[in-house]
Amino acid sequence: MSDFVPYMSFLTSATGLLFIGYILTRFKLSFTLFLLITIVFSIVYLEFYVYGLTSRHILHMLFLYRSPNFFRALFPAAFYFYVWKMLNPTKKLKPIHALHLVFPLLVLMAIMPDLMLPDQEKINILNGFYKNSTHLLVRNVGFFPAKTLQPTSIIICLAYVAYLFYYILQKQKEYGESFKYLNKNTLKWLKVLCFWFFIFYILQLIQFLNLNFYAKLDDPSQLLKCILSICVYSFFVATPDIQENMDGCIIPQNLNKEFKLPSIESFLPILLNEFSEDAQAIKLDATVKETKCFLDSDFDLQKCANLLSIHEQKLSKEIKKLYGISFVEFINRLKIHYFLSNMDDYKQYTLESYMYSSGFKNRSTFYAAFKKYVGVNPSFYFKESSNT
Repeated sequence: MSDFVPYMSFLTSATGLLFIGYILTRFKLSFTLFLLITIVFSIVYLEFYVYGLTSRHILHMLFLYRSPNFFRALFPAAFYFYVWKMLNPTKKLKPIHALHLVFPLLVLMAIMPDLMLPDQEKINILNGFYKNSTHLLVRNVGFFPAKTLQPTSIIICLAYVAYLFYYILQKQKEYGESFKYLNKNTLKWLKVLCFWFFIFYILQLIQFLNLNFYAKLDDPSQLLKCILSICVYSFFVATPDIQENMDGCIIPQNLNKEFKLPSIESFLPILLNEFSEDAQAIKLDATVKETKCFLDSDFDLQKCANLLSIHEQKLSKEIKKLYGISFVEFINRLKIHYFLSNMDDYKQYTLESYMYSSGFKNRSTFYAAFKKYVGVNPSFYFKESSNT
């Protein structure tokens, strides 16, 4: 066994934890984000187990004994839920989807007796592994016979990944070219995940076969798994389009119509025709737009009411009457219009720094508002607008 294997396994698990920390600090926690974290943590745990086993540090971290089996079994369900929610952001999971959790629960029940073993007995079993590398394989895992749980879990993982890749292709076909056009980077991310996990579990299967038939650990497969995992984490961090669609794909309102970027002026709220010559309406419109009060990230209905010397409840109704939209949409459209009107500044500064100067309080609010009113994410908009 190469001394490099424990180092790379530890580096991979540490990189995965840093990746989890990165997305937690940058995005508001949502169900989709929680699923992504669960998927990554499953991989992190498996790699940390390899580090503990190959470095013999597992003798001081006995919680690792048998527990990776649960995270490997949990992975297919978490990945299925993640891909399903990304491709169906407006739909809710149904009770029947809970069937995907049956296998991980069975595995948890199976490994529970091993998890409850006295520490000394765990140490004796692990020392047996260091004398004979097949020692762990020949032991039953609960009601799973020896040498069956690990390959069964791996094959289930591979089957799920293959099916989900097919599911992604089917959804692309169902939603049409506009969907593929608007979500090309998000779809690329989902396909990269499928590629990563398929190769990852193929290599795990090779490792199992080598251990079972040749009684040796497969160092090249382990190193390939580590390198591939680190590359995927780097790909995510370096691709802003993917990060802007953390809450799921954009579903075009008209699937059969070719998508065209809306003009910047279309986002600016304007008075309805019947109020276009109303003096009070014109004054309200001018005050808000000329003072640029909406650039204050804390600007809300109360502050706007104080600025215009109008009661909050009356102001909310006035905005709805004069513009035909809610106060929240009114302010967000003003912010987005300001953001896009200063597109040249975006080339000099980062998207993130200009996002805050346009009045948005955090990334999640900005991305959600931009996607809702523009129909695409910011990076996609800038790339496409620069090509027109």
